[in-house]
Amino acid sequence: MRSATTILFVLSVVSSVFAGEISEPTTGVKLTYSDDLWQAEFQDQKIFLSCMADACGGDCSVVSTTTPTGLDSHEFFERYRNEINDETIARGVTYGFDPIAIDKPSLVKIDGRDVSLSSVRLRKPGLIRNWTAVSEAPFGVVTLICYTTEDTYEIARKTWLKLAKGIALPEK
Repeated sequence: MRSATTILFVLSVVSSVFAGEISEPTTGVKLTYSDDLWQAEFQDQKIFLSCMADACGGDCSVVSTTTPTGLDSHEFFERYRNEINDETIARGVTYGFDPIAIDKPSLVKIDGRDVSLSSVRLRKPGLIRNWTAVSEAPFGVVTLICYTTEDTYEIARKTWLKLAKGIALPEK
């Protein structure tokens, strides 16, 4: 079993008060977050944070994913960041949303760390943009996933970049 890892999510454009905390009992991953902006729960044995405020610029969530056995965190980050658009497209096809990859995964530096950004356009029934920011973490990856309408995407994207900057991960 891995040693306990604490991740601070400063995930707040509005407030930097940390009042919420959630721990994954199997891996020891613990997330601290601003509970005036995020609601925490477990989904499929992963920690899942949902944005509850207009400050998020759209429908946003954060998911932590643990590195599978046999890979180190960097190998998993590389694999995961390159597969996330493919998975979004496959789900979009399954549901008839006519998905199109707009921004293929590309690495950018956010506060000195590599973050992979990508986006997919979906028709459900109007145009929706799915945007992801994947960060490597000592335990695996942390993914910020946001959705908004195509006509508000450029404004929302700026807010989402601020949210991505607000993810504080411990050093390895």
